[in-house]
Amino acid sequence: MSLAIALRSLLVALALTVSSQAALAARDIPWNSLNATEQSALQQYRGNWTNLRPEEQQKLRQGARKYLELSPQQRQAVERKRTQFEKMPPGERQQLRREYRKQKQDR
Repeated sequence: MSLAIALRSLLVALALTVSSQAALAARDIPWNSLNATEQSALQQYRGNWTNLRPEEQQKLRQGARKYLELSPQQRQAVERKRTQFEKMPPGERQQLRREYRKQKQDR
């Protein structure tokens, strides 16, 4: 097999792998496929889970996994900040979201 044919075959295989991963990422994640700790962390979304887009489900699942990797002290800090955020007036929360998005884009 020539180098050109081997390279072409490799590129086709790579393209198929990437496209199949994208297709899998776009699928709904059934609630029952989440493990018990993920379900516990995402409990507030249970009733609405099937209405979320697959991308949102994946993002929430990834966030839950990151949260579950935190130490107990780090989780407490996250919960304190979440509680503070929820107590903010809606206008302040919206402003904070805009600032966060801007910072994220600037990175």
